[in-house]
Parts: sequence; structure tokens; C-alpha cells
Amino acid sequence: MTFSAAITVAVLLALAGLLALAGMRDTLGIGLDGSWQLALIHAELALAPLLFMPRRGGREAALVNLLTAAACWAAGGAVILLAGFAAIGDAGLETRALSACVWLACGGLISANARLGGTQPARVLLLAVFGLPLLWHYFALEYGGASLLHLRPLSPNWALATGHISLWPLALCGTGAWALALALPARSAP
Repeated sequence: MTFSAAITVAVLLALAGLLALAGMRDTLGIGLDGSWQLALIHAELALAPLLFMPRRGGREAALVNLLTAAACWAAGGAVILLAGFAAIGDAGLETRALSACVWLACGGLISANARLGGTQPARVLLLAVFGLPLLWHYFALEYGGASLLHLRPLSPNWALATGHISLWPLALCGTGAWALALALPARSAP
């Protein structure tokens, strides 16, 4: 059994503690209010591809990975909702569906990749897909004067920042990846 859920809790609690320090808050321009919880939500969404550690093996391992992804989502949600005592809104509750879709997509892609023998290509792909739309948008605005807001569905952090959250791309990707992870034959050891 992996310790992904415990690692998720430990990392998010450490980030919460770090962001609660007055010097860090001043540097980042956040307060001990809803912006503190929103920073933790952004951290959860960004770190999901790195915090999920799948088991390798057959279909049983893929089912354990599905439960592990659900446990990571629940554990991350518990920390986010715990930070809600300082929030002025319901951002923690409002973002649980987006968080579930992110964990579904990350867990599914990484588990499917683990069935084939590795996890790094899926992690790199997820980090690139989640992060590159922001960079492309910046360069397009800076050098071309054009907006690439149509790339919002690719980046959960960007969707959260703009307030235009579309769950279907992540849900579709995650569902397909889990179906693939459960259907693929396990790769035999070399």
C-alpha cells in the first residue's frame, strides 16, 4: 500500500504552515483569510501529479490505485476544508468537484502509465498540460497582443484563477485513463 494520502496531507499542512508565517504572507501578498485557503487550493491542484504514487502490477493494482486517488482527494479536501476556518467564502467546498476531476485525471494517467512499466512520462505530460497554457497565454499577450483564454480547460489552476471552470475535459480524460488502466495488460518484467 502506498502512502500517497498521508504524503498529500503532510505536504499541504506544511504549505499551510509556511503560508501562515507573517513574512511569507507579506512576500506573497496573501492574508489569513480566503486568499490563504485559495493559495492552498492552487497548491493542491498543482501538486496532484507529483503527490500520487501508484502501485505497479495487474488489474488489482489499478483498482488499489483508484482507491488511492480517491483517498488523496479526500485527504487533500480535509486539509483545504480545515483551512476554511480562516476563509470568508466557500471556496473550499466550491472547488471540490474541480479537485476530484484533477485527481481523477492525474491518477488515471499515472496508473495507466504504471501498467506499462513507468510513471515519469505521464507526470511530465500532466505538468506540461497543466502549466503550459499559462505560459502560452502570457507570451501571446506579451508579444502578440492576443488572448488565449480558450486554453483554460487545459489548466485547472488557470480555470480557477479566471473563474471559468469547465470540468468535462478533466472528467473525460480521467475516465478514459482509468478505463485504459483497468483494460491494459500488465507489462512483464524484463
